[in-house]
Amino acid sequence: MPERAAKAADPLAGLVVVGLGASLAAMDLAVNVAFPAITAAFALDMPAIRWLVICYVLTYASLMLVFGNLGDHIGHRRVFAAGLVLSLVAFVLCAVAPSYTWLLSARLVQGIGTALTLSCAPALATLLFEDSDRTKALGAYSSLYAFAGIVAPLAGGVAMTMLGWSGVFWLRAPLALLALALLPVLKPMRQPEKARALRTFDWRGPTLLATGIAALLLAVSSVNIDASSWSPVLIGLAAIGVLVVFARHQRRTPEPMLPLAAMRDSDFALTNVASVCVHFVAFAVPLLLPYYLARIEGYTAAATGAVIALSPAGMLLGSALAVPIARRTGSRRTALLGAMIVGAGSIAIGTAVSAQALAALLTAVLLHGVGLGLFQVGYTDVNVATLPHGARGVAGSLTMVTRTTGVVTAATALTAVVAAIERNHLASGAAASEAFAAALVYVYIGAGGILVVLVLLGCSQRR
Repeated sequence: MPERAAKAADPLAGLVVVGLGASLAAMDLAVNVAFPAITAAFALDMPAIRWLVICYVLTYASLMLVFGNLGDHIGHRRVFAAGLVLSLVAFVLCAVAPSYTWLLSARLVQGIGTALTLSCAPALATLLFEDSDRTKALGAYSSLYAFAGIVAPLAGGVAMTMLGWSGVFWLRAPLALLALALLPVLKPMRQPEKARALRTFDWRGPTLLATGIAALLLAVSSVNIDASSWSPVLIGLAAIGVLVVFARHQRRTPEPMLPLAAMRDSDFALTNVASVCVHFVAFAVPLLLPYYLARIEGYTAAATGAVIALSPAGMLLGSALAVPIARRTGSRRTALLGAMIVGAGSIAIGTAVSAQALAALLTAVLLHGVGLGLFQVGYTDVNVATLPHGARGVAGSLTMVTRTTGVVTAATALTAVVAAIERNHLASGAAASEAFAAALVYVYIGAGGILVVLVLLGCSQRR
């Protein structure tokens, strides 16, 4: 896609605007702090809360690559701005939800807004700077995203104290308004030529891809380990069929969303699969730890938020460390190191829960975040470097699609596994708190151990 230069602007000011817009998604971590309160407010059982995650992330995961590709054609800033507007509307709809069905519907709207915003945020961050500063730009962007993650659970806990569970949505509405007001300072150095872009945009490919991803994630979300059902299998087969049609369409179209050379690159494919695995393990912290802190330790929402904030605090540190480490060892090795630390951190969390060692738990959560920050910067740089310059929107979107695939899978699998293990311990006569804590130990140590083994196997294959 041909590009034209934009009028010179302050790249740092533009990066702040991009970070502010992306923070609306990062601050969704505050919703995890509200899980126990939302569960109680709508009289839900624990597995039902996964739909609050799934409705949101399934929507934006299925649309992310579509909107990233659209941004490559009509301009990333335009798509980013549309996402800010829709996100603002969604936050209000979520906050005033009178029923769980309403809340889930509003989360779908929020997912569309997030897809519009996040699909183009990494691209905008890199296009604000010269290519020689790409890794530094991605590190700064990841640091801003992580900082929002630190603020989210803390602010969410305070907002819940003042407004109840709806406070985790109300607190982001002013931020969306501020980002919209600051949009004039966001001026990328290069933008796509609009005339050609609107004429050549291929709607069939993105539609097939969105349908296939949505169906695949819905199949994963519909799996119930307590009862056999053919629905997930049938939906999964349909998803695979649609994705096969998409792949064939990509081979025939003159401007494929994902270049054929990249699709045939085994290292590129394995790196993206690794991202799914890393985020599957990483999501166990915001998904399950709030329940442990509230049910077992008796923490308030504010105290729970403070503990959860340690993970994005670690991400902030990891993102800062990733830039010098990547310069010395390369982005792929930085990503592998980060994945290894995420796995080790998960094992440490499980060990700390088992020993009821608070100091060890806090340290493990921080370490877990450091690994995630290292991985995210290294992995994103690999994707951006592999794909063509004109596909920056697709490259950034792909990092979010793999992340959310891991999140959706974790939301379904981990809650179901915890519930199953908890039932087995209760049937054996264990107390409710003991049964729940034992289930968490199995999940954290098991998931972390599997990730460490996979990373070691990946390292051995590259030798």
